[in-house]
Amino acid sequence: MSLATVLYEWYKKNPSKTFLGGDRSLTYQQVVDEVRRTASLISPGETVAHIMFNSTRSVINYLSVYWAGGKVVAIDPLTSAEDLKFILEDSQPSLVFTDNEVYEREKNVLKDYKVIINSTNGSYEQTSPYEYREDEVGLIYYYAGIAGRTMQVLHSAGRVELNSASLYKALGVKDISSILTVPLAHVLGNSVLGVTLEAGGFMYVLRKFDPKETISAIDKFSINYLATVPMVYDALAKEKEGNLDSLRLCISTAAPLFPSTIKAFKERFNKDIVQQYGFTEGLVITYQPPEFSQVISIGKPLPNAEVKVVKDNGEEAKIGETGELWVKAPWLMLGYKDEKETKRVFEGEWLKTGDLVSMDEKGLLYFKGVKKRMLKYKGYPIFPRDLEEILLSHPLVKEAYVYGEDAGNLGTQPVAKVIVKEHKEGLEDELLNYVNQRVAFYKRLKKVYIVDKIERN
Repeated sequence: MSLATVLYEWYKKNPSKTFLGGDRSLTYQQVVDEVRRTASLISPGETVAHIMFNSTRSVINYLSVYWAGGKVVAIDPLTSAEDLKFILEDSQPSLVFTDNEVYEREKNVLKDYKVIINSTNGSYEQTSPYEYREDEVGLIYYYAGIAGRTMQVLHSAGRVELNSASLYKALGVKDISSILTVPLAHVLGNSVLGVTLEAGGFMYVLRKFDPKETISAIDKFSINYLATVPMVYDALAKEKEGNLDSLRLCISTAAPLFPSTIKAFKERFNKDIVQQYGFTEGLVITYQPPEFSQVISIGKPLPNAEVKVVKDNGEEAKIGETGELWVKAPWLMLGYKDEKETKRVFEGEWLKTGDLVSMDEKGLLYFKGVKKRMLKYKGYPIFPRDLEEILLSHPLVKEAYVYGEDAGNLGTQPVAKVIVKEHKEGLEDELLNYVNQRVAFYKRLKKVYIVDKIERN
């Protein structure tokens, strides 16, 4: 079963119910009609890159790949230049779904690929969704957080759906009306879509996050489910208009949640924020039940997921002790494209996350830090190795080390120490520009320090 299959089942049960809102209002019947036509452009097993800002068309194109039995390469729409070039060359898609804004920005990179902008539809309507094998790849991400570098993370289409079903069960809310505030290409964006589909619910699609539009949409459409990143809650709490009375679940994920964020949102809207925890290789793993909202915890394992906390010596940690989080669930990734990297992160059926946690006597998990080399800035993962390799390609750089500096509620911002072959005036700015013109905005270095010696943390 895939997310397209869930869509199809709800279409048969309730075709006239509104499924999507935002730039258009579409019923389950209308979405299925458009998904079918778009799916006719794709063959089973075909690799399709999806790089679009959020829209109803973006959701339709995404689901059409599953409907056709293809492999969707989910790419953040802010991915640009060298980053995008690498992903496309590595994945070799036969088709690229994009929109006008991305296409105009990335014409030079996209010129060698078959590109469909926005809403070109096929002529033959595939009547029902493709049935994937359990181990058949349906989704490819490029945020290999545990391995610490950008490479393919391969997911089964069936496992992606199973994860959504497990999260929906854990939420305990039958009727879901949601709002998509983050890119569909992220694990969180996929999760919001998946949970909404499992409920046969309604999803309002924000093209880009805007606090006023978000509040207006929540109030107008009686949205009851908001799963987003901490900086969105910070922005909403500063708005003077709106009340968000309809919200029943406010979930934060993808970055540390600070007490100041919880307090400000509670004071403004009288709503508690709970957390869920997930990552590219494992999708969503934990959820914090609302009855435990008085503590800042990443929650408990979802149904059918298991966790354990393992110390450096290989022993399981006791209550209150910190160790690496290991997870086991039926929806973990199939693996990386690089089989050697896959073997490094698995211990039997257990996936070693590289995240440090502790567990209390109630079974609640508390995030303590990371073992892996990965930064989080504005909810986006950043791999220092990627930035170091760009720096090392500069003719004057001999050695480079990228690490994070505290950026408050935004997370940790990337900065670099470099040893150069020879110094010249303005080299720091030159190196900053050299890196930043090649990467998406969230990966841009904030500072470059030229040093004589590098001490690695």
